[in-house]
Amino acid sequence: MRVVFWGTPRAAAQYLAPVAGHHELVGVVTQPDRPKGRSREPAPPPVKQEAARLGLPVLQPEDLSDYSFQQQLRRLSAHVFVVVAYGRILPPSIIEMPERAALNVHYSLLPQLRGAAPVQHALMQGLTETGVTVQYISEELDAGDIILQQSITIDPDDNAATLTQRLTDIGIPLLQQALELIAGGQVAARPQDHAAATYAPLLTKEDGIIDWCQPARDIVNQIRACYQWPGAVCRLGDRRINITKAKLVAQGDFEEGDCGQITEVRPEDGFVVQARPDGVLVTRLQPAGRQEMSAADFLRGARLNKGARFESIDI
Repeated sequence: MRVVFWGTPRAAAQYLAPVAGHHELVGVVTQPDRPKGRSREPAPPPVKQEAARLGLPVLQPEDLSDYSFQQQLRRLSAHVFVVVAYGRILPPSIIEMPERAALNVHYSLLPQLRGAAPVQHALMQGLTETGVTVQYISEELDAGDIILQQSITIDPDDNAATLTQRLTDIGIPLLQQALELIAGGQVAARPQDHAAATYAPLLTKEDGIIDWCQPARDIVNQIRACYQWPGAVCRLGDRRINITKAKLVAQGDFEEGDCGQITEVRPEDGFVVQARPDGVLVTRLQPAGRQEMSAADFLRGARLNKGARFESIDI
């Protein structure tokens, strides 16, 4: 089949070669280059980089309603559009364009967690299961009929990066299976239960601010969810700290103190911060302006003492 692929981030880029290996990938649509890094020079998104490596034609529209862009799309005569984390909602004029179907690969078990950040919200909510859904695209966000789903267990050590990769690993073959069903005219899609829908909007910087008087389990899940964006942040004195990995420590397994207070220093593991009612063992972090490091390495340089206090920050 003739396929046009829509996607932007690194996870989406991993789909290109497998799709191109089984179908005629006639075009790739991705977001425009954006300023990046200290230089603020425009940088291509990962999907564009991978498409260039594979020698695939790339379109980067600023406006999906632009007439000339839509004419370019029509000339590609696609049988199927495939969307994986493109980052924009397709208008009806584009959804209806391919001959057979417009598909979306979504990283949740729909109708759970419709929206742009299903991986992060699955972690934030402490879910133990999620998965990948291949669905038809509809005008309503992530509300289209389901073609295929596959579930996985969320590991306690998963963060936004590792869970995204695990979902990508099952999403690629699941998409291939869906494309084969469409090619053979064998799809038996099922409608979603819209009454059961939940939502997963993009995280904001405020979602990453740690409140140490919240339940410790919620803070650990927040750290897992915010690993890539926006970071789980707090302040130690005048230093901004992004905490990147932590574990729950049950009440009674550590010395207790006030919210945000470091109650134990464990030189080989990290340090325990009091939350409610349990503690949070911080094992990895990133001080502002420095690379991510183990909490053990941070302790060796910072000479952090029991009784020091982490506090919330202003964004």
